[in-house]
Amino acid sequence: MANATATANETQAPVLQWQDIDGLLEAKESPCISLYVPTTPVSNYREENRILYKDQIKEAAHELERQDIDKSLRAELIERLESVGTDEAFWTHQQNGLAVFVSPERFEVRKMMTRPEKAQAIVGDAFHLRPALREASHWMQYRVLCVSLHDVALYDGNQDQLTEVALHSNVPRGMGEALGKTETSANRKDGDRSGDDSTDLKQYFQAVDKAIRDHHADPRQRPLVLAMVAEHQGLFREVSEHPQLLEQGVDQEPFEAIRQHRLSELSREVAQRATRTDLERLIEQYQQKAAQGEGESDLEQIAYSATIGQVGTLLIDEEARIEGTVDSEGGRVDYDRTGSEDVLDAVARHVINTDGDVVFVPSELMPGNSGAAAILRYAMEPV
Repeated sequence: MANATATANETQAPVLQWQDIDGLLEAKESPCISLYVPTTPVSNYREENRILYKDQIKEAAHELERQDIDKSLRAELIERLESVGTDEAFWTHQQNGLAVFVSPERFEVRKMMTRPEKAQAIVGDAFHLRPALREASHWMQYRVLCVSLHDVALYDGNQDQLTEVALHSNVPRGMGEALGKTETSANRKDGDRSGDDSTDLKQYFQAVDKAIRDHHADPRQRPLVLAMVAEHQGLFREVSEHPQLLEQGVDQEPFEAIRQHRLSELSREVAQRATRTDLERLIEQYQQKAAQGEGESDLEQIAYSATIGQVGTLLIDEEARIEGTVDSEGGRVDYDRTGSEDVLDAVARHVINTDGDVVFVPSELMPGNSGAAAILRYAMEPV
């Protein structure tokens, strides 16, 4: 395990990101252990979080023994799992879920913004990624940029909560830092600045906008919600070149909203309208493509197309689960196998491995009734 990522002893494990999925999909080694535990950010429940995690380690150990994994390797894998959360503070700084991935070559510990449906420990030839995929590929993903005269903050958001992004050192943390004027408005409120300050404000907003684009570019192109006092929203939008900045923002002093625990609620209202509109456009695109022979809702056809790299975008019903596997060579779906594997997960793996997109969609908006729909890169050929 010399190449395993040493993250488990950190008090603050990073939040699960889309790029983590890419890395875990590359695993060719075996066995792969995936542990998911629902947690809570409320510190009073840290002992319950710890006990639930230990229970999953026991489940993983039992499964490794049942599969007759080499004894020394089994001990090494379990030792890795047991090294997570040895610091009391680790369990105090949780979010809604914890995901741990261990194999002979990998060791990843990630917090989750979305609560897993249940605690589980799964041992297989590949990592079990359905809960992680549901979080990273949910239709409602957005960012919030908070800007005041005195500070800047960036958050990742989804349907459940916000999590703060660690800003690059080149992102100015206030107007004084951006302009090199330490005397800038130390005691002024954001709405108190006069028209004489418009040049300074413009330069400050330009500096923030450029730094966010340069150092926090979003390859997933999630909508960006601007949280800022109403008086400055127009000027920021005038100078901004951020391609995902939404026309509507949160018109409040953002750090006051953070202190009042209202930023998540306020930004979600704005983001939900935008992301829902984007999702409806995507579904409309699927329907248009289907009419042209470049869209498919038959699961077995989708599975075959995914294995040959034909699927550009895969839509998955967020509530669907279909037990089975997909043959990597011919794309055949096998529904006979029962257990932890999911046909939809397997199809999603193939799509991601061929640089396609995966989006989990609310059941009421899902085209067809197979649990999946695909926008193809080219028209379907007879199998």
